[in-house]
Amino acid sequence: MSDSPAAGSGAPATLKAGSLHWLQVAALGIAIAISGNVSGWNYGLGVGGWGGMLLAALAMAVLFLCLTQSLAELAAALPEAGGFDGYVRRALGPTAAYLAGMSVAIALAVGAGLAVSFSEAYVSAWLGLGGWPVKLAFLIVVLGLQLRGASEAVGLTVAVGVAALVILVAFCLFMAPEFQSARLFSAVPNGPRSLLPHGFAGAARCIPFALFLFLGVEQSAHAAAEMRDMARNMPKALATAIGVAFVIGMCVLLIATGGTGADRLAAVDDPLFAAVTANLGRTGEGFMVRLVGAGALVALLGTFFSLAYAGSRQFYHLAQAGFLPRVFGSVNARQAPAAAVYLVGVIALATAAFAPNNAMVVFIFLISVSHMLILAAFLRLRHREPGLARSYRALGGSPIAAVALLLSVAVMVSCYQLEARALQVAIAAIALLIAQFVWLKPARLRAT
Repeated sequence: MSDSPAAGSGAPATLKAGSLHWLQVAALGIAIAISGNVSGWNYGLGVGGWGGMLLAALAMAVLFLCLTQSLAELAAALPEAGGFDGYVRRALGPTAAYLAGMSVAIALAVGAGLAVSFSEAYVSAWLGLGGWPVKLAFLIVVLGLQLRGASEAVGLTVAVGVAALVILVAFCLFMAPEFQSARLFSAVPNGPRSLLPHGFAGAARCIPFALFLFLGVEQSAHAAAEMRDMARNMPKALATAIGVAFVIGMCVLLIATGGTGADRLAAVDDPLFAAVTANLGRTGEGFMVRLVGAGALVALLGTFFSLAYAGSRQFYHLAQAGFLPRVFGSVNARQAPAAAVYLVGVIALATAAFAPNNAMVVFIFLISVSHMLILAAFLRLRHREPGLARSYRALGGSPIAAVALLLSVAVMVSCYQLEARALQVAIAAIALLIAQFVWLKPARLRAT
């Protein structure tokens, strides 16, 4: 793997090793996942009820716990691999590695575009400002910060993530006195109210909505090359991120629904707003409405920052591995992967032009493809290279990876049930990526 100098700096074209503390890496994962508490999760209440959402959320917590344990072992055993595609390449070969790397990189960039769209829509509803000028302003500010390097980008992400987390905690404390267990039940035609109005089939269809409470927390593993004492600290960072995401997600699911009502929240686009305004006349209600409004925007921007960071690093690693042109593997004078940041911006800008509901399904599906390949690589390496030095071993070993693999398949099936047409588009895009790689496979990879 050859490096070229950073343009105009004479510095080596590598990321700045040791620049990130493990708490910063954990904050990246939390900041990506935390906006799922602001919107999106509540649609699952109409699909499977509160009981269905609870079961789906518990299943997704298991998926991400198992996945992050597997990633921690891979990162510690193969610190030179350079990312998810590096693990898959060693275990399954270059074609599978290309698919894993490109699927997650494109998904992260698409997710950044979704964050732009959601942020613009929120600003439009809250402040009356909207349209492309707002979208472009978000893109310019966030990408400009990314170009300043990891410490600045991650430092701001940490601040944003902490602020969003504090506001969500305040929301839960404000809503807790309004909690009534009867509000967790949903109406059932010609029957009594139920926690599972559509049975276990409805709970299965809740999976994509429950996924938003955790989705992206594993992407903090992309910071492995820039963190201190990665083998020891990466497991700690990932465990912290998934733990915080789980606790706050369960609190919001329980308290927002129990304080407002499952049927009332199921159809709204702003569940936290709907919750704080559901019971008028409470002391401090006006302040909480403003605080929740600011918190929603902060959470979305935190997700945007983190997705742009993780996506640019993934494109950088793909270029360093030979899967993309070398220009995307170069860095600027501040050791930020500038060309990769611009590529994320282009994809995010294109995504922001489409309806978010369709792009969301593609986002989830592409992420699930990468999850399946990473887990398959973990299982293959455990079987084929048992003697590989592993300074950290995943708790539960191969069985937990197998469980996560099955749950990833369940995510894909649920996506198909919800949006078959969008899923067909995603499958077609994957087929085109594979065909392009096989046809134009770089010479440096043909011998692999």
